[in-house]
Amino acid sequence: MANFQKAPISLLTNTPASLPQAVRDILARPGTYNIFDDTNYRLKVPIGNTTWKGEQARLIGQWGGDEAGNRLDVAADPPIVDVTLISEAPVAPHLWVWLVQPGDGANPGETRLLATTRVASPGRAAGALYASPLPVTVMPETANLAGVPDFANGANRQQTVDAIIAECRRQRVNLDTQIAYILATAEHESNFTPLREQVTVAREPQRRRLRYYPYYGRGFVQLTHEGNYANYGRRLTVDMVSDPDLALQANIALFVLVHGVINGSFGTALTHFVNAQQTDFVHARQSVNGMDRAHHIADLAQNWLGVLTRGAHAAPP
Repeated sequence: MANFQKAPISLLTNTPASLPQAVRDILARPGTYNIFDDTNYRLKVPIGNTTWKGEQARLIGQWGGDEAGNRLDVAADPPIVDVTLISEAPVAPHLWVWLVQPGDGANPGETRLLATTRVASPGRAAGALYASPLPVTVMPETANLAGVPDFANGANRQQTVDAIIAECRRQRVNLDTQIAYILATAEHESNFTPLREQVTVAREPQRRRLRYYPYYGRGFVQLTHEGNYANYGRRLTVDMVSDPDLALQANIALFVLVHGVINGSFGTALTHFVNAQQTDFVHARQSVNGMDRAHHIADLAQNWLGVLTRGAHAAPP
């Protein structure tokens, strides 16, 4: 019996040149993933955008054809997502793959993918259902966060710096030394702009070869690994496992930056190194990424501390 299953990552890491160019273009862009919740047998496809998040699409595999080995037809009912066959030829033995993406003007909602026979066979008409329908959820573009202030990416560096300081205060991080180190971290990790992990000039093809893909670094502090996405998804009541690009949403990125560094989500809590009794900006790097560039970031933190103690929020010269 045919069934839906996760599409192979090889389609994203080594996209066949034989595929139509329009399909290859979609597969090449960030925001196209083979994420499939096979435990709960559900596909989730977020609505994307053309700015901070990018357009979104998901790949879904269909294993097995009909009794004669013919591939099946797959369509959404109701048709609130676009379903595109990647290739008439199977990408692996008896495995075809479809691209699923929200249609123009799509709204959040529920649909299902139906796999039906293309040709008639003895005792079965063409168009007959041939696999368990796959529930599909169209997710919103953005996440609404209870208790977390709205913040669109700052129009300039100054607005982002002010927003980070405000989020520190909101999370009761009040020591200037701690705020200075969090600002230094955001400056070093992302230059105050939530972004995707920068691997090489090639970027997306290289990201797809990371062992933790698609949960590579995103945000002000580069949230990485599925466990961290799941952890912050639970904290914020947001499905960041199905839609990891939500880590680029500015107010989520702000929350993760401050909470993660101060509480040790990525290493040892910042409070272990920077507190009312001591200020160890060098070893504070262990709150994020071992001792990588520790002295450089310590210098940035010292500059920010000078800015904060002068009572101004302007960036250091």
